[in-house]
Amino acid sequence: QIKQLKIPLTGFRPIQEAISCAGGVKREVLSEQLQLKSNPHVFLCGEMLDWDAPTGGYLLTACFATGRAAAEGVQQYLV
Repeated sequence: QIKQLKIPLTGFRPIQEAISCAGGVKREVLSEQLQLKSNPHVFLCGEMLDWDAPTGGYLLTACFATGRAAAEGVQQYLV
């Protein structure tokens, strides 16, 4: 379904606005599977993570990629 998601475009915004928000959970408190070291029942992804970068149109890709990584971590955790 995600591959067929229709998002109508009405124009472009300036590159200065194409920044993911700063803040979020720091990388050093997470495992390689995006699992909180302090609470192994919690996995994080997307805008929950601390990143601050000019992402342009790649923010959704980064959110989907970290979501997949976290989901794979959950799967490993449950096995």
